[in-house]
Amino acid sequence: MNAKTATAIAMLFTVLATMSCKAEGIVDEWATQGYSARVRIAPCLADSNLFCGTITWLWDPTDDSGAPMIDRNNPSRELQQRPLIGLNLLHNFRAVDATHWADGSIYDPESGRTYKSSLRLKSPDLLEVSGCVLFFCQTQIWRRASSVCANARQ
Repeated sequence: MNAKTATAIAMLFTVLATMSCKAEGIVDEWATQGYSARVRIAPCLADSNLFCGTITWLWDPTDDSGAPMIDRNNPSRELQQRPLIGLNLLHNFRAVDATHWADGSIYDPESGRTYKSSLRLKSPDLLEVSGCVLFFCQTQIWRRASSVCANARQ
């Protein structure tokens, strides 16, 4: 193998490693701030180049009558009866680099509003989630669910 071929192979491995970091860095289950919910982030079903997030667990999964929590604050009347568990919360995030995803949106079931959003890995187990309307932004820190459980056992 000559030097040119070796360099090309090394570059290919670097590109592949970077691509896998983009997916592996964010693809997982995340505990929201305050641990009220867990959200599974994975490639979107409609476009595997984008990332979406679904609620998989709620601290309080049922209301006072014992019925599953529903999307009661949704402005669309026909969506107000859908369960929160299984709800797509994060939509269409594009990887900017190995630690940043942008151009997505986040739905807030507490207000029934959707916000422009970005995601940024602050460390392997900390995800900064920002949502903005006009010039007003709010940021939360989500924790990788496996790290929360591991720390609780110690």
